[in-house]
Amino acid sequence: MHSVRHLELIRALAKHRHFGRAAEALGISQPALTRGLGNLEQRLGVPLFDRANPIAPTIFGEIVLQRSETLVAGFGELIREIALTKGLETGSLSITAGAYPAEISALEALGKISLDHPDLAGALMVKDPRDVAADVIHGRCDVGIADISEAAQLPELETEPLRNSQLLAFCRRGHPLAALKSITLEQTFDYPWVSTTISNRMQPFLAAGPRRFGYFDTDTQRMSPRLRVESFSGILRIVANSDGLGSAPMFVIADDIAEGRVVVLPLAPEWLTLNYGFMWRRGRSFSPAALAFMRIVREIEARLGN
Repeated sequence: MHSVRHLELIRALAKHRHFGRAAEALGISQPALTRGLGNLEQRLGVPLFDRANPIAPTIFGEIVLQRSETLVAGFGELIREIALTKGLETGSLSITAGAYPAEISALEALGKISLDHPDLAGALMVKDPRDVAADVIHGRCDVGIADISEAAQLPELETEPLRNSQLLAFCRRGHPLAALKSITLEQTFDYPWVSTTISNRMQPFLAAGPRRFGYFDTDTQRMSPRLRVESFSGILRIVANSDGLGSAPMFVIADDIAEGRVVVLPLAPEWLTLNYGFMWRRGRSFSPAALAFMRIVREIEARLGN
């Protein structure tokens, strides 16, 4: 194969089944595309496309197409590895984070790294923990930071624990449960839970059957909170304006408690914990920007403690 450009040419022809439309998609002239295909077929010694109308890949063309996606993706990784040498001054950083780590350390870390390196291009997306893992696996971000309970079991990923903190249940001031001196987990099932997705490690402790706290999601085959939210500010706002129940480490909601927006409930089951960390695709090199971001996150997490 002469180049990745030849692979792109073959893929465009297979997609559009027309020389003119394929050439337009590639931004080249039709004669240039025809010459490129002819030269490649001559070099390989086999026809890659039947010239009928519409054109179609031959059995040899199908072999090339089957391999092309992996090869093009590999070339993209090669370009990324070279780009790593650009460093913090001209590089970029892409982070996908869950609601809690974004609130606790990731957003602050991105701000700090930008302060030191203002020309660095940075992006941080807040997503559900399972979507964070998917972004990491498919190379859509440099590093993820979210619940690692399930991610640690995936062979495509490597993980580094950052936090294992007790979560406290909280509600709005004036909530029916707020005046009680003690409550049971069973009582919380009568109110909507407000959170990201419920981790599989919590499933054994939840009530079976339809209850107000959540529902069985047939798409994911797992329990989901009644009100699923992907940002912690969203969780707080909904809880403060509804009968919904949220959960967070004490230090995260301390200001909201002091200002009377929410109150902590007398309930803290041992299994209700925040268990997040870094996740990255196995074998992938870190850019200088990603390494600096991870170092700052570790410093923030260590300062905050549990």
